[in-house]
Amino acid sequence: MLLTVKNLKIHFRHDGEIVEAVRGIDFAINENEVVGLVGESGSGKTVSALSITKLLPKGDSVVTGEVMFGGKNLLDANEEEIRRVRGSKIAMIFQEPSTSLNPVLKIGEQIDEAILAHRKISKKNARKNTIELLGKVNLNDPERICASYPHLLSGGERQRAMIAMAISLEPELLIADEPTTALDVTIQSEILKLLLELKKELRMSVIFITHDFGIINKIAERVLVMKNGKIIEEGKKEDILSFPKAEYTKKLLLAVPKITIKPETREENPAKMGRVLIEAKNLNKAFAIEKGLLRNTGEKIRAVVNVNLKIEEGKTVGLVGESGSGKTTLARLLLGLIQPDSGKVTIPRRVAQIVFQDPYSSLDPRMRMRDIVLEGPTIRGASKAEKVSILKDVLSKTQLDYEERMKYPHQFSGGQRQRIAIARALAVNPKILILDEPVSSLDVLIQSDILKLLKDLQKTLSLTYVFISHDLRVVEYMADEVAVMYKGEIVELASRDRIYTSAQHPYTRRLLSSVL
Repeated sequence: MLLTVKNLKIHFRHDGEIVEAVRGIDFAINENEVVGLVGESGSGKTVSALSITKLLPKGDSVVTGEVMFGGKNLLDANEEEIRRVRGSKIAMIFQEPSTSLNPVLKIGEQIDEAILAHRKISKKNARKNTIELLGKVNLNDPERICASYPHLLSGGERQRAMIAMAISLEPELLIADEPTTALDVTIQSEILKLLLELKKELRMSVIFITHDFGIINKIAERVLVMKNGKIIEEGKKEDILSFPKAEYTKKLLLAVPKITIKPETREENPAKMGRVLIEAKNLNKAFAIEKGLLRNTGEKIRAVVNVNLKIEEGKTVGLVGESGSGKTTLARLLLGLIQPDSGKVTIPRRVAQIVFQDPYSSLDPRMRMRDIVLEGPTIRGASKAEKVSILKDVLSKTQLDYEERMKYPHQFSGGQRQRIAIARALAVNPKILILDEPVSSLDVLIQSDILKLLKDLQKTLSLTYVFISHDLRVVEYMADEVAVMYKGEIVELASRDRIYTSAQHPYTRRLLSSVL
């Protein structure tokens, strides 16, 4: 047995109160094994993992129980002892590498530093090891990556660099906390494959934390299901996926989006064209690349290339593609937030609103929920009575409690914050919503609720949606038509059914093959 956790309890002190985060859990990790730790946000997954190497904030947390590793209870280890374990014996990678990597240090310097901290080795040999590691995680041109700052890399490149740093000392245990949630499906699939290859090569064990059973099916051998600080079910992956016992596990499994279209259901005779509400003609947009200390502009990136698109009233067009494919730039062009270099957009401007991916960063933390939702009507000069009526109406539509209108964003859950963002958009009575990855940062249960809400709102209010996502499972559920973007171009545009059963473009087929 590599790691044994017994009666682990974690409490936090918050505003004079004691919050019970983990309530006496027991589990074990075998050598050379991948264990999936599943549950929604707040279930205790991440704090349990952080407690293993004593990474929880001191003073605010109280951790009791046993974490046995290498014959020692790590909870009793002093600072010097635990430092020797972190990185060299137990390593960790996180969901968002941009917040884990030092923005002022080049990637090579950060990996060198990790190696030099634990090994008696020259700087020259440390850099040699770093370059080898970057090659091992399938990064092209490791020398370029070494010399780059984190912000110059794509999300997939940053995550691979984090993995390279984590395996630099060949740890016995790797804790991966939602490492693929924010990544495109193709990159996500590659990262999972890479982790399995590294696990086999280094014979290391992995604790893989996620809320998505689609990912668990691809990577885990054994599964632990957490809810409200307790492990409520555990077993082999096959048993949990096929014969779940706990109702909560069944609910999690049912919430995972699935592609359900079969070839025999394909629409051969699409309905006649309705009234076109949004039209883009020959849209082009390029951005200059700034280089050097003087930020001189040189070559340009073509973000949107000759895009033509028509969207009918009351319909949903799914806009799919990897990061950097031009999806968000196209959305900003449709809204008039930026102007095209050439081409034309026809859209009723005052009836279009946008909902963003991360509801926390898109809501002003200093504003109360009431004021956030009513920002649009206030700007338009609505009276006090009108604003009360609008607030009650949109909160009812988005299933939010009017009595909580004076709370701040941090006092709401992730799902509630996204409902607030939707309510804010609805408050100005729009006909069109641009939904930019509106559920990708949410747990599957909350994601399922938000998607159902969006469907219901569309039906009730006759809304038109542009639904941007990299998750083809979600797009299949929401969209009537699908536009596939690649390097700024729409390479395929067809009905949802036709895209999912007889995709024509090689890139579309590659996206579909990556779906978990």
